[in-house]
Amino acid sequence: MDTKIIALLLIFFAVFSGSCHLFENIDETENVAVYFNESNVSVYEGGLGSLSLRIEPPDGLPYYTVDYEISNEEVAVIFRADRRGVVFTGRKKGSTVITAKVLDAEAKAVINVFE
Repeated sequence: MDTKIIALLLIFFAVFSGSCHLFENIDETENVAVYFNESNVSVYEGGLGSLSLRIEPPDGLPYYTVDYEISNEEVAVIFRADRRGVVFTGRKKGSTVITAKVLDAEAKAVINVFE
């Protein structure tokens, strides 16, 4: 019985010893860049649109928090968002700007909603 516990502990330490970076803090001064896959996207009222987000460097991706903001929520609202991108709903004819922020970096795109 003791050999099974020792074997499990050895496996545990072998697997997680190389993953110490999981417990490191992200340097807030790190140079990060964010990009949407498009700078201008169109959707109809009531329709769904999406934008993919690319974060560089990608090795810090699991640690970054992405904040999204739409300048005019009467025109479009966020339906779902994560580190990979955003899905939004067109509400009313017009244009608005969506912004994704990661640390000090940001990406912007124009959302055009048509009738």
